[in-house]
Amino acid sequence: MKKKLTNNYNFWVAEVNLDEHAKRFDFVGYRPNYGGTFARAANIENGTFDFYEVKSSMADFNSGHGKNWEGDHNYLVCERELADKLYKNQLLPNNVDVICPNKLRTGLIKVYSTHWISGRTKAASELLWCMICSRGARYIKRMEEMKNE
Repeated sequence: MKKKLTNNYNFWVAEVNLDEHAKRFDFVGYRPNYGGTFARAANIENGTFDFYEVKSSMADFNSGHGKNWEGDHNYLVCERELADKLYKNQLLPNNVDVICPNKLRTGLIKVYSTHWISGRTKAASELLWCMICSRGARYIKRMEEMKNE
C-alpha cells in the first residue's frame, strides 16, 4: 500500500485526523492540479485528494470506525473475499472504489466501483493542514520516545 501511495502521490500521510480527531483516515494522498509544467498556488485548491480505508474483515468493516468517504476519490482496501461478500450482500458503500491485492500480491486492482462524483466537502487548505498536523504529531511522538530510551 505504501509503495502505491509513494508512486502515485506528491504528498501522502497515514492516519490523518479530521474534525478535532473525530474522524481518522487510514491514508490520504494528494496530487496538485498542475495546469501545465509547474504547480501554482491557484492550482492547489483544484488538486485531488484520495482517501483510503483498509478493512481486514467483516467485523472490522462493521465496527463503525473508519467508513469515512470524504475525498475526491475514495477507496476501500480489503481482501477479495471480503469485497465479494460486501458486493453479494449489497453492503458496498456509495461513492467508493473497492481495491484488493492481485493474485501475486504485488499490486492492487479495482474489483468493484460505486464511484460517481467527488465526495469532498472540505477545502484543500483544510485537508492539507490536517495531513501536515497528523504527520507532525507522529514525528514529535517518535522523537519523544527516542529521547526517553
